[in-house]
Amino acid sequence: MLKTIRDLSTYVRRHRRAYTIGVAMMVVNAFFTTLMPIIPGTAIDALKQGTMTLPRMWLFVAALLGTAAAGGLAMIIVRRSLLAASWEIQFDVRRDLFRHFARLDSDYYDNHRVGDLMARLTADLNAVRMLVGVGAFQAINTVLLLGFTITRMARLSPGLTLLTAVIMPLISVTFFLFMRVIHRRYQRVQEQFSEVSAMAQENFDGMRVVKGFGIEDRHVATFRSLNDEYIRRYLALTRIDGPLSPLMETLFGFTLAVLLLFGGRYVLGVGGNLTIGQFSSFVFLFSGVQWPLQALGWIANIAQRGSTSWRRLREILDSRPNVVDGPETDYALTEVRGDIEFRHVSIAFDGVPALEDVSFHLRAGESLGITGRTGAGKTLIASLIARVLDPDAGEILIDGVDIERYPVAVLRRFIGLVPQEPFLFSDTIAENIAYGVPETDLEALMPRVREAARLAQLDDDVSGFPRGYRTRLGERGVTLSGGQRQRTAIARAIVRDPPVLIFDDALSAVDTQTEARILEGLEHVQRGRSTLIVAHRISAFQHCDRVLVLERGRVTEEGTHEELLERDGWYADMHRRQQLEADLEAA
Repeated sequence: MLKTIRDLSTYVRRHRRAYTIGVAMMVVNAFFTTLMPIIPGTAIDALKQGTMTLPRMWLFVAALLGTAAAGGLAMIIVRRSLLAASWEIQFDVRRDLFRHFARLDSDYYDNHRVGDLMARLTADLNAVRMLVGVGAFQAINTVLLLGFTITRMARLSPGLTLLTAVIMPLISVTFFLFMRVIHRRYQRVQEQFSEVSAMAQENFDGMRVVKGFGIEDRHVATFRSLNDEYIRRYLALTRIDGPLSPLMETLFGFTLAVLLLFGGRYVLGVGGNLTIGQFSSFVFLFSGVQWPLQALGWIANIAQRGSTSWRRLREILDSRPNVVDGPETDYALTEVRGDIEFRHVSIAFDGVPALEDVSFHLRAGESLGITGRTGAGKTLIASLIARVLDPDAGEILIDGVDIERYPVAVLRRFIGLVPQEPFLFSDTIAENIAYGVPETDLEALMPRVREAARLAQLDDDVSGFPRGYRTRLGERGVTLSGGQRQRTAIARAIVRDPPVLIFDDALSAVDTQTEARILEGLEHVQRGRSTLIVAHRISAFQHCDRVLVLERGRVTEEGTHEELLERDGWYADMHRRQQLEADLEAA
């Protein structure tokens, strides 16, 4: 809990003015709230002693109304400042989390389910807001009320105050024991909630697959099982959380009975000297802290939930990307021309080599094709150039400079990457194509958008849509076909006008005729740019300056398209097979 407070104090300090005003007004509220029980006690003694007059009665009434108004006004200011600050802190944490998400490697998302991350950004973040808002407010308010109340009680009757203080540790120990159990059970509840959220999110994304296999009932049963487990864990939490407030009421009633027994003796002159008005004020004061005492259980609950949730959010913030700017980064490097050289590059995963001793030189303005069997390491080369990951051995030079000296943001800004599985946002086609140049007004960019779409063989398709480039896509672009999504991603890379273009199997979802037209359009785009084309179809490499063939992470063949056909190796064999398939399709 202390670590949570230290972590969140950074955010609280950003809103110290709101918290300072809030705490000051809580002091004012506690002063007037604990002053109110003294006034009727004094009035009762005046009535008993026969000194009460009608004008004096009105003074007592005015004093009660004045203290109530002052305390209420102070509490309004508290809520407008402190609770508003808690929403600001929630915004700050959410912003920091999102910024951190943007820095993390794609590998992080490969190992964490989106549903779990969304659960942390919603339920856990809300629990943290409750901790720094309502939890902090109630905790400080309770401490102040108890402080003022005990002080006023001590002035009225030190004996009864001491008796009350003896009972208080019993309440504290009870809270401590309950808090430990609540913490463990709430952790399990949040973990299961992440499981439920993750499965729901995965089913939404994969609903076409689920329906395609006709296994809706199986998924409903699995979700029911996860949800039942969530309910079971939540009920286990409720069984320990629910009795807390009734237990507080029981302890409060027991304390009040003890006060009546001993306070009544003091009023009767047995063992002490206390007026009926003073005893009434003492009981009123103790009644006034009934809610703060009962709120201790609620505060403990909020504190444990908030602490547990912050620990889950902290796990995200403590995650570090593998590829970051390091001490060797040269921030004077602000441009990339496109000269790319691999020198004996190797990389392995879990001890299994993925690339071994790969060397090649792609000069600025040239084009390089890479092909090979599935799993040969083709995509890894594209990822290494974009510095999505770093090699275990060897060097990668960009314009003759070690790639690790380039700021990551600068390097990626000068690369247009079309991945194997293009991702489109739930936006218009135009905004998806223009995604890489957000600083430019979309209307001013439309001629470039249309030209990029034309080169990617997408313009004719878009022209047939009712709203053209203003057509809004569904989630992940599901309203487009696979080929249309790939061509949209190609247009998105082209419109950035980068010096380096990387097509990572970007033509796999289009037919051979469309592929030929796209490649013809790209010939113009490739001029003056370094172009890397990763593909399985040999026809994609006809105009490449050189082609590499990978086999189990090693370069086994290298040369021009014509040279590799003459060598009659794997490349020539694949060309013959694909040519035969094309002839059969044409027939």
